[in-house]
Amino acid sequence: MLWIKMYPAKCLRGSLHFDLPISKRACWYELLLMAGDLDSDGIINYPLHFIASQLGCPLKSLEEILTLLERTERIRREGNKITILKWFEYQSPKTKREPEKQKSRAEKANLFREEMSHQSEYVAHASLPEYERTDEDIAEDEAELFRNKHPDLVEEHEASLYDKLHPSP
Repeated sequence: MLWIKMYPAKCLRGSLHFDLPISKRACWYELLLMAGDLDSDGIINYPLHFIASQLGCPLKSLEEILTLLERTERIRREGNKITILKWFEYQSPKTKREPEKQKSRAEKANLFREEMSHQSEYVAHASLPEYERTDEDIAEDEAELFRNKHPDLVEEHEASLYDKLHPSP
C-alpha cells in the first residue's frame, strides 16, 4: 500500500490515546505502517527480534506493547504472526464512494477535454491528467515530439523505409 488510513480524531481522542502512553502509541503506529508497507492484509509475519530492530525498540518493550495490544484486542498473535484486528474495516481501499470517485474522474476528464477542444488536438491530448492517459497516448505524444524536433531524421527514415518496401529492379 502507498498509504494507510488514520483518523485524527480517533488517534488524538480515542481509546488508544488513553490505553497507551505516547511511546507505546508510537510503536502501534509503526506496526500499522509496517503492515501497510508489507501490503499483507494487516499481517506481519516476522520474528519479534526483527520487528523490534525495524521499530528501533528493545525486544522486551516490544513484547510488553504486543501484550497490551493483544489485551486491548487490537492484535492477535500466533507465534511470529501478528494480525492487526479490524484491518479490513479501517484500511480497505474499497469504500462505498469508490465508484463515485471513478465516475467523477471520468466526468472531470470529459469536461477537461471539452474545455481544451478549442486548442490543437495534440495540446489537448498531451495535457490530460496522467491517470487518464494510456500507454498508446504517451507513445503517440513522444512520437509526435520526435517528429517535430527531428523532421529531417523522420524524412530520411521514411525514405529508407520506402526503398525497402519498393526496391528498384
